[in-house]
Amino acid sequence: MAAPVGIDRDAVLDAGVAVLEREGRIDAVSLRPIAESLGIRVQSIYAHVDGVDGLRRGLALRGLDALADTLTDAAVGRSGAEAVAAIVRAYCAFAIEHPGLFDATLTPPGGDGELEAAMARVTRPLNLVFASCGIEGEDAVHWYRIVFSGVYGFAVMQRDGRLTLGPDPDVTLERMIDGFVTHLGLRS
Repeated sequence: MAAPVGIDRDAVLDAGVAVLEREGRIDAVSLRPIAESLGIRVQSIYAHVDGVDGLRRGLALRGLDALADTLTDAAVGRSGAEAVAAIVRAYCAFAIEHPGLFDATLTPPGGDGELEAAMARVTRPLNLVFASCGIEGEDAVHWYRIVFSGVYGFAVMQRDGRLTLGPDPDVTLERMIDGFVTHLGLRS
């Protein structure tokens, strides 16, 4: 059985993104539902990706690219506290609105230069803000981890419906952002 016309790596990854967004987790993505959605045999996918690991790597790159674009767009034209707030809000929104793609961004690079470069694009907007505050090197890594951990925890709890008690979780997010910018010395 030949692959239908128009099936290429991008079509396989597009179908993979649809499955990923439905499942919400990168480790839940397998070749069979993608092949079924494309009307091809599972074996035919191997012509486009290197098995499930190659598929998941491609999906991680897709997620990282989408997140990098989102965070870069949020930061454009902003600096200091305004940039941090925009980046954190965009990060949370991405994680809540695209749980599967967000989960894919958490793929460890394992020495993969392309994944490392994509991750560097994701971290660039916030790292530029840190550099403008004189925070570089290991301090920037620690601060990125602090901000990312806050974003990750908040977004996952919000997405999963775990922030059900009052007050409004959006107020909590704003207070978290205020805490970040205050401790970064961007606001007194």
